[in-house]
Amino acid sequence: MINGLSPDLVAFTGDLITMGPDEMDCCFVPLSSLQAKDGVVSVLGNHDYCIYSATDSTTRAEWQERLIETERKMGWDLLIDENRIIRRGCDSIAVIGVQNTSPSRHFPSKGDLDKASEGTEGSFRILLSHDPMHWDDEIIGQDYPLTLSGHTHGMQLSLLGWSPSSLIFDRNKDLYTEGDQHLYVNIGLGETIFPARIGARPEITLITLT
Repeated sequence: MINGLSPDLVAFTGDLITMGPDEMDCCFVPLSSLQAKDGVVSVLGNHDYCIYSATDSTTRAEWQERLIETERKMGWDLLIDENRIIRRGCDSIAVIGVQNTSPSRHFPSKGDLDKASEGTEGSFRILLSHDPMHWDDEIIGQDYPLTLSGHTHGMQLSLLGWSPSSLIFDRNKDLYTEGDQHLYVNIGLGETIFPARIGARPEITLITLT
């Protein structure tokens, strides 16, 4: 379905796995088949640090490195506090990827936004930041016109348009605008611990810049 949209760029905003890198065994082939003119860019989400399964820091680091290697073998451009410049003639767009950054003590906060943004001044910036709480905490008021996030999964539950994720996240799904800045929160495709989605349909978001 994604390839059928003929996208210029595919952006994945984290939580590729729930517990460990072995989960990628069944997903490697279809995810490797994603095609876009400017490639597939991604960032790490809180689950991608393997903090919910690995019991010691050494195992977590090893598993995380396996996941990073897997993403790169799939042909994805995983941005770890770094950016890429997309050029069209004299115009450019900066795609910035920051590690998971959260004001909540319940989630790892490892990102360095200044480092990730180095050299992008003057370009239109698209920021990939997994946790939408980062937007209110650090991004609003700075020169980041468009931020793409995930993280909430819509709690995999929606009843008549209402999701319990709204009780935890002020920005829990869809589009938010403050002045000239926009945040889009995608509720994802799969599941985390609960193996189902009720009302929270898997989401592929098509964004057109004009």
